[in-house]
Amino acid sequence: MCRLYISKGPIDLSSALKLAARHDPYMSSERKQHGDGWGFVAASPHGFVYYKSGLPAWEDPTVVPMRDVVLAHARAASPGEPRGPEHSHPYMAYLGDGRIIFVAHNGSVDKHALSAKVGLNPSYFTDSFVLTQFLARYWDDPRRAVEEATYYVKTALNLAVLEYPTLRAYVYPFYRGPREYYAMYEVRAGGARAVVSSTLLRHLDHQGVELESGTFLTF
Repeated sequence: MCRLYISKGPIDLSSALKLAARHDPYMSSERKQHGDGWGFVAASPHGFVYYKSGLPAWEDPTVVPMRDVVLAHARAASPGEPRGPEHSHPYMAYLGDGRIIFVAHNGSVDKHALSAKVGLNPSYFTDSFVLTQFLARYWDDPRRAVEEATYYVKTALNLAVLEYPTLRAYVYPFYRGPREYYAMYEVRAGGARAVVSSTLLRHLDHQGVELESGTFLTF
């Protein structure tokens, strides 16, 4: 259970992420927080800044730098899943041709079944890390990759992926849980474009257009 955004262009959504992580009225658990670490990647054609922390996002003074594309995520760990900065999103995976994908995920998937597919011990990794390795194997066809992953969904496969160095943004909302919490929204402001988790809209002046579950979006 997490909050995330991916953006292109001059729009700063980092404050909205931290506020949404600190208090989320849509969250089903009593704590109403996404405080199990956070992270981001901010990329331009000449390079990227990649940061992961075990701190709650709202307690970390680190500033998300503005770049051409930004992917950021605040984590609420599922029970029994490992914690710590190494387990914060986004996760990074190298592709066979030298490209990199950074993956942020909201929801839960069948970690044991996916681990068997990619040859990992599920005890050491989060379900989202294993999912990232699975996606990387099929990323020659991104749409196929995310559609194959839907077979392993428990609650949601809400994905935001930044591909480097192409700087392509990919979004895929797919959920079976409560719409109010899991829905993702596209936001446009001037020349900027972004997709955000539902709670972030409470802290933005911009209107959002809800993405239907199962929509494959790239920009």
